[in-house]
Amino acid sequence: MTRYKLTSYVLVSCLILIGFSILAGCTQNVPDTTIVKTDAGYISGINDNENGLRIYLGVPYASPPTGDLRWRSTVPMQPWTGIRSASEFSAFCPQPPHSDTSGDGMSEDCLYLNVWTPAKSADEKLPVMVFIHGGAFAEGTGSYPLFNGSALARKGVVVVTFNYRLGALGFLAHPQLNNESINNASGNYGILDQQAALNWVQKNIGNFGGEPSRVTIFGQSAGGASILVHLVSPQSKGLYQQAIVQSGPIWTNGTILNIYNSKADAKRYGEEYAKSLGYESPDAITQMRKLSAEDLVNNTPWPASAFWRIRTLRFKPAIDGWIIPDFPDNMFLQRRENPVPLIVGCNANDGITLTANANMSVPEYQAFIRNVFGKNADAVLAKYPAVTPDEVQLQLNHLMTDYDFKDSAKFVAGSMADIHPNTYLYLYSYELPNQPYGALHSSELFMVFRPPGTYPDPTSTRVSANMMDLWTRFAKTGDPNGGVNVTWPKYTREHGQYLDIGDTLTVRSITDYRKP
Repeated sequence: MTRYKLTSYVLVSCLILIGFSILAGCTQNVPDTTIVKTDAGYISGINDNENGLRIYLGVPYASPPTGDLRWRSTVPMQPWTGIRSASEFSAFCPQPPHSDTSGDGMSEDCLYLNVWTPAKSADEKLPVMVFIHGGAFAEGTGSYPLFNGSALARKGVVVVTFNYRLGALGFLAHPQLNNESINNASGNYGILDQQAALNWVQKNIGNFGGEPSRVTIFGQSAGGASILVHLVSPQSKGLYQQAIVQSGPIWTNGTILNIYNSKADAKRYGEEYAKSLGYESPDAITQMRKLSAEDLVNNTPWPASAFWRIRTLRFKPAIDGWIIPDFPDNMFLQRRENPVPLIVGCNANDGITLTANANMSVPEYQAFIRNVFGKNADAVLAKYPAVTPDEVQLQLNHLMTDYDFKDSAKFVAGSMADIHPNTYLYLYSYELPNQPYGALHSSELFMVFRPPGTYPDPTSTRVSANMMDLWTRFAKTGDPNGGVNVTWPKYTREHGQYLDIGDTLTVRSITDYRKP
């Protein structure tokens, strides 16, 4: 072999070897396109190439509320070094042992959120939808499979879900906690968590391709009631631009649901709870901070009957004069809420599962009505008569649906319509296949989120497509119209109309909204 040929052979061989080395190096160090910078550090998520999404699960938005941080205002997350994995859901917040989400996945270290984004870069500035889960302020999690944000995100929005402190850990008020607070306030730690998550969105969502000036908060049941709190809380103003309330009751003194505690009642319930644990001393809270979260949760009353569970709920938002200045229904009555575009509504049969197992005789039902309605009791009993235990159950469902949910939605819509034109009222009436109880509480969530494999029948598919179009179009523009072939009128007191979301979309007069 000539010197020239040998030199050429060696050169080519070297180039081939170098090429393989470069290829091997690239294979081992493929750039992670999911890496995103947050204000506390870098995270890496999941590439869902099939759906064109990037997904981030278990992202911390606050420091763990454990030890001395239990029953304190939410503390920002401490920065970390390196790249933190965000590919698995976090533990959910401690909750009763018989709740749907209780089990080994519980931890007091639970202040995490989840993000689904279709954005390919931070420059896209997509609208953001932040969901607040329900569960009577006592159970639930943002990682529940029903709240999978993939389907909504594919509609061109960034979706965020999160956990917040629940039950006694999230809503305990106590004089000693008031003394620790510079605002002389306690009991709304779960709401403070929600505000911390919304603050995190404002600071960080731009790096996920979201637009912090186009944030829609939406929630269902206790999550819907939470949205109403944010609409009146001074600390929440500016953290969102639009809101959707799904079956969110507002009454301080409803028929069955009493959503808010007065400051005095919250303090009294907290003292009674501490006493039930054996703590009445000046250092009761110090001692209770040493208890396990499980001990606190397991010693919180949790009746088996859904009716009595929500009727006797003690740990819930309190009118502390700081986070919540006044009862939200008073503030809406005085039109003191934040004027923003709003969708509000409820389900046609919201009350049926929530009044389950009331186990009330006819005389007990009549006494209950007289206690709740006072001088108006005879008129209520005439409209909602019951002569058998089965009829008692039926009428409790009608009462709760009409007074606690439908009247709440109409009241909120009327107040907001007075101060902002983009107000829309709905009634969800679609009955899921093989569901004998009608459009029951929370059933619309299957249509809004459309988790994988959910109700693939043609009618459900159409109803879900309609709801997702309305919800995401509202998130994008502040107006749900422009996609479906029905125009949803803005709500006004003078010409009240609402959208009936059933097998089809139908505009109806407000006179049809509440028919027992």
